[in-house]
Amino acid sequence: MSTNSRPLGPPPGLTVLPKPALPIPQLESLKFKANQIIDSIHALQWTLEAGGHPAAMPAWPDILSKYSMLLSQTHNFSTALVHPFPTSANAKAPGQNIYERIALHPSMGMTDAQLDGEVVPLLRNQQTIDVLRTENDTVRRLAEHMSTRGSQAVLGLTPPPPPLPGAFPRKPEYEDVLQECAEIRDAHDRRADRAVRAVTMLREKFDWKQRVEVEVEEPEELDWDPRLGHHGHGHFHGHPQAPAEEDVEMDDSDESSDDDEKDENNVEGALTNPDATSPLAV
Repeated sequence: MSTNSRPLGPPPGLTVLPKPALPIPQLESLKFKANQIIDSIHALQWTLEAGGHPAAMPAWPDILSKYSMLLSQTHNFSTALVHPFPTSANAKAPGQNIYERIALHPSMGMTDAQLDGEVVPLLRNQQTIDVLRTENDTVRRLAEHMSTRGSQAVLGLTPPPPPLPGAFPRKPEYEDVLQECAEIRDAHDRRADRAVRAVTMLREKFDWKQRVEVEVEEPEELDWDPRLGHHGHGHFHGHPQAPAEEDVEMDDSDESSDDDEKDENNVEGALTNPDATSPLAV
């Protein structure tokens, strides 16, 4: 009993397309940069969610550092797409981009089942499952806090908002959702401008630089003599010293500490009380 073995190949009558050389190092570099961006997005998302505690507010420097890192990596990825090879200042104008002539396609004939199972996953034009789930959750939470109920109400996934008194119930349209989003954005911008203006007015109101840059006098500038007080009973070389001077110096230090506490209280009061005109006001 014999079996006939046929070599694997394209169906009869079909030709096999040639396989050109691909820029494997450049593609591997793009893959590495893309994975970095994905990791940075997950890190920023985890920071914004405060590790699964929505009630907590993460520190602003942490958010800013992770966001800046994400911007830097995205810029590097974009630059690598435009300029695959490093160029110098004296180099000639670059030719055609090597990525523009790359297309993913089967090199030989395939059935529909093979095409769906082998090629279509590589031609992914849909979002991944975790990204799609996160987007749906974000849209749903946002729609719950909108008066138009967002795109969920437009698509009929959620009940429309109750109508105003004396008005007929109407299903919201995309124009209504876009208008409410514009109102939310304008309200946010007004709050941000008001906060920046308040900080600017507070900075211009007080001379913070003068209050911070306080020259600390050295001991020799205070006419301080380390030999004073080393001999008991206020005597030095047989000459009586007035002990009252030490008491006066102690009283002065107490008064200066009291003044410092008053200044701190005045500054705190000025920060919390907008009617205060000066941090030195008593």
